[in-house]
Amino acid sequence: MHPGLTTRSTALGLAALVAVSSLGYWGISAYRKGQLQRAVTALVKDSSEQLQGALAVEMKAAPEDNAQMVGKLDDQAQEVDKHVIELRGMSASPNRALVDAAEEYMLTVRQILRNQAASHRYRIQVAASERALREHMRKASRRSGTWIKEALRAKDRMEKDYFDYRLSVDTFGRLLESYPATRKKLALQVGAGLLVDEAAAANARKRALANSRRVADDVERARQLAAVH
Repeated sequence: MHPGLTTRSTALGLAALVAVSSLGYWGISAYRKGQLQRAVTALVKDSSEQLQGALAVEMKAAPEDNAQMVGKLDDQAQEVDKHVIELRGMSASPNRALVDAAEEYMLTVRQILRNQAASHRYRIQVAASERALREHMRKASRRSGTWIKEALRAKDRMEKDYFDYRLSVDTFGRLLESYPATRKKLALQVGAGLLVDEAAAANARKRALANSRRVADDVERARQLAAVH
């Protein structure tokens, strides 16, 4: 065979080999990216469902339902926390933008759930300590030194519980307010249909703030009752 033809054949063979290798690499890369997309989407979907359920309960919860709700919210937060750990164990190299947006979203959801649970936990405690203060202020016919000390302790308990409640509900409200920005980043990667609607977060925030104002009014009335005795 002529040397020129041999060289040309070798070159063509090498080019074909490079092309096949490139196609193989592209195929593997696309496969890994698709796998990552499906895995992350599943975690995001379940996290969104946990949040959707929690916010729906927030909209209809009565104070007497709080004890049961707290346990459920804690469980939901733990479930999302497991998703975060699972996400961090994945290789993000096929789609770093997707993984980063999903992690930010799930961390936000987890914190919303945790603070929602805390706000209801402290709301229960505020109601109990406020009730104890009221009962103490009304039941005594004599204002002894012991009675006064117990009244002060009861008021201090109420104030501490109220401080903790206010802190948790304020944080809950801020997280819900920041939710749309976090949602927008992930929507670019997985679509908006999988994610909790912004209106649901806004409505839950309004409900939480309205509840906070009612608790503040109750606490203020208890303060006034304690002040006049």
